[in-house]
Amino acid sequence: MLMERALVTLTPYESRRLIGRAVANMEEVRKAYREGIIVIATSISTAYVAEELLGISMEKEKFTYGVVSKGRLCVTPKNNRPRPIVIKRGKILKNIGYEILEEFGPDDVFIKGANALDPFGNVGVLAASPLGGTIGNALRYLIPRGSHIIVPIGLEKMIPISVYEAAKHTGINYYRYSTGMYSALFPIPRAKPITEIEAYRILFNVNAIPIASGGVSGSEGSITLVLEGSEENVRRAFEYTLSIKGEASIPPYTEECKSCSWPCGLRSEG
Repeated sequence: MLMERALVTLTPYESRRLIGRAVANMEEVRKAYREGIIVIATSISTAYVAEELLGISMEKEKFTYGVVSKGRLCVTPKNNRPRPIVIKRGKILKNIGYEILEEFGPDDVFIKGANALDPFGNVGVLAASPLGGTIGNALRYLIPRGSHIIVPIGLEKMIPISVYEAAKHTGINYYRYSTGMYSALFPIPRAKPITEIEAYRILFNVNAIPIASGGVSGSEGSITLVLEGSEENVRRAFEYTLSIKGEASIPPYTEECKSCSWPCGLRSEG
């Protein structure tokens, strides 16, 4: 079989769209959608999964608590804090939150965004709560029950050292100074990260090889990849890539400093 190749560059928003579609089409996700429980935890990356899985449109900037925005670690306005999306046997459950995790078993799926991915496939999420936030509560159910933990995360979030080593240097009370909210890096054990590499494999059965990253003028955080596979598969992957070019950016949506009670190194809007 002849090998075909394509060269593609994705902005972080285009990557999120690709990864969201891939997670929605994972075998374990489809099975849990039909027969079990899915919890889509709040984050901007997981909002793309929700859109692809449920065929809905969301104000994605509002589907998160913590956010890296305006060059700092921050939070969204406290008057509009979202609940997770809970799906049980194909139906969205209203007015149900993370308490549904008490019903989780090994075939159920928890989908959570993250802030760091290391070269060894480990992921970590920033947490500002002294109780560990969403992931601190969720892991006490997910780990002992062997449930699926799926993390949609773009290669823009790759850090060059182990997440576990990086986490040793963090803690909400560790810092004298900060350009934003004080946070710790919380490793997520047993998580399955889905990056652009896995996404292209899931959706089109092609290999995606990262060869460059970064850019300017709206392409900051971009990833450039070579797609390799059969002629038909590469063509399909390239056509889909063209279809998501120009994916809209996420507008700022953060709490005003004067209204915020979280420990933070800043106390004025910049």
